[in-house]
Amino acid sequence: MSTRLLVLTSSTGSGHDMRAKAFASWTRILYGERVTIRIEQAIENASSLGRFGVWTYNTIHKYCPFLHNIYFFIVELFIFSHSRSVTFGGRYYRKLLKSFKPDLILSVHDSTNRGFFEDARRILGDSVRCVTYCGEFSGGYGYSRNWVNSSADLFVARTEQARDHAVKLGMPPEKTRVFHKLLPPEAFEGALTGEEKGNLLGQLGLEPGRFTLFLATGGYGANHHKTFLKALLPIAAHLQVIVVCGRNQRIFEELVVWSEKHADLKVYIEGYSTQMADFLQVCDAVVTRGGANTTMEALHLGCPLIYNSLGGLMPQEQCTVRYFLDHGAARIIRHPKDLVHILADWSRFGPDFEKIRTQLTSLQVEEDPRDLVREVFGEHAPKGAAQRGSQVN
Repeated sequence: MSTRLLVLTSSTGSGHDMRAKAFASWTRILYGERVTIRIEQAIENASSLGRFGVWTYNTIHKYCPFLHNIYFFIVELFIFSHSRSVTFGGRYYRKLLKSFKPDLILSVHDSTNRGFFEDARRILGDSVRCVTYCGEFSGGYGYSRNWVNSSADLFVARTEQARDHAVKLGMPPEKTRVFHKLLPPEAFEGALTGEEKGNLLGQLGLEPGRFTLFLATGGYGANHHKTFLKALLPIAAHLQVIVVCGRNQRIFEELVVWSEKHADLKVYIEGYSTQMADFLQVCDAVVTRGGANTTMEALHLGCPLIYNSLGGLMPQEQCTVRYFLDHGAARIIRHPKDLVHILADWSRFGPDFEKIRTQLTSLQVEEDPRDLVREVFGEHAPKGAAQRGSQVN
């Protein structure tokens, strides 16, 4: 009989779901068919109110990130009411527990800890193992107190700072661990060689050796790409740009037309991309929101970060941005002209660029995600499991 793993997530942004899928992938590599995995978007699947809340979150993120500073506190109070049992969507969740009967529950979302673990133990008994993986980079404002359920068997933080904040919020220190790199297996498949990077740039219609900027976006397509491209026209001779639009077909079509009219700026444009890791390797810098997942990929692959704060930062984004700014490993832009000012040095591979790249490298940690899987499963790990697959570099 296989071990049953239930992963609780929600599509507020794309990072939580990506971490859920990454953990599932590493579990399959390590344990194969000995583990039955169910990934559950527990907030939106459980109730119409939850679906509305997720839609509201993503809409605000796309059009007015600053409003999250209000929405954040509303959600904090709302989820805090789940201290002893899941209230909103509880009937769906408890039915799921009775039907799937998980041996292990992993929460990768701040809203799926409080009440969720208590209901699991009430229905399944104390043998069910409950674990949280928190993807925040630092504590302070933006770090949800709902990440912390002191009854969890294990709390895994991405950084030491995030772990320390969890302890401050009541997580027993002996139950905490730190693991940085919860990324999918393909992120560990090996670095592109210099020749491969040059070939890829050539395939994209770009020039090897020229400073290449990556304008990234989350899966839902929140971006200021057109604004940034316009701002870059005066320095078009010094750089080229890769643009990914996510699931935003409108901006993709607009940018294709725009680039045809401004051929002096070399641009490659793509919609929803599965080549993020490759793009981060061939680019010399990435402009992104403060999303924890894109940031972790950039850190892992050594691509210097420029944070886009136009429209304001979401509270959760501030946890990420604060960590890298405090370590002198990133820059932030509050106006399009800030990007041009930064690139005046960076596009010539100047001293500020080299300083940022050195600081970013100092934050890298070598880890094997299979070690995280073993830690999460603990004594629930399948016995005699085949450990097939992937090499981690």
